[in-house]
Amino acid sequence: MTFSASYDRTTKIISVSLCLLLLAIIAATHMLVVAVPSVVIILVSYAYSPRSYVIGGRSIEVRRLAGPSRISLDDVREVRRVTPDDFRGSIRIWASGGVFGYYGLFSTTKLGKSTWYVTNRRNSVVVITGSKTALFSPDDMDGFLNAIRASGPIAGDHRPPTPHPSRAFGAIIGAAIGLAAIGVVAASLLYSPGPDSYTLTPGALAIHDRFYPVTLLADNVDVSQIRIVDLTQEPEWRPVARTNGFANSHYQSGWFRVAGQKQVRLYRAGGQRLVLLPPKAGSPAVLYQPEDPDAFLAKIQGAWNTVIEISPPPSHAKARK
Repeated sequence: MTFSASYDRTTKIISVSLCLLLLAIIAATHMLVVAVPSVVIILVSYAYSPRSYVIGGRSIEVRRLAGPSRISLDDVREVRRVTPDDFRGSIRIWASGGVFGYYGLFSTTKLGKSTWYVTNRRNSVVVITGSKTALFSPDDMDGFLNAIRASGPIAGDHRPPTPHPSRAFGAIIGAAIGLAAIGVVAASLLYSPGPDSYTLTPGALAIHDRFYPVTLLADNVDVSQIRIVDLTQEPEWRPVARTNGFANSHYQSGWFRVAGQKQVRLYRAGGQRLVLLPPKAGSPAVLYQPEDPDAFLAKIQGAWNTVIEISPPPSHAKARK
């Protein structure tokens, strides 16, 4: 016999909220180190969520996208509805606490260590055998209990197993993993290294970015056109879309599209005055924010033996002429 398993309201709220939060973080950071774990968390959580239960052949089969799990009904000692006391003192050892259900290894004061295959706590049923305590949540609780009782004799009540000492260690591991995931997300949102350092030689400029470093050869740069761009005065150079890079409210690096529809390599630490390094041909321009843009221009002039005119861009009136 097959019994369906529906989500309760709490499971729906937690699952939808987590998915929306992780998707928002992915959209905000565009970092593989954040996107991949977030997608894996969603997919794995859903894959291990119980979909239904099948009773037959002296066993209960929990059907999941990740594959079935089978619980033997040999030596069944107790089958009943779960009471509020059974949930009291609940500790997650290695389990999901509401994301697409409540499944995995738990421990409670009354039941001790137990394996849950639950999606709706109000419909919970406990099955205790000589070797295992398991919880299920079929939509048809009475039919589920009757099907188990009809499959064979039940020995009688037994004292729940004593929680294993390793539950505390497992809880610590689970908490550590959760804190690590939160730390990765928080670090990506708060990452603010400041302006990238650089190395300037007579033949090249190397920008030392952690994620997207670049080396520009002097022969490939239109040195005479290097100048300072003020994004407040020249909005056409303001980045509007990230194509392959990192960005948060404090820092941007990598490939971006600017308002003027040009593709650029951007290295910006929240400032408005950036140095424009235009190519002679082919490659995209580089917008770089050094600590002191004026001093940076002077250093390039000295290193590349070129006079750079530091002047404001043409006014719109002159441009029309």
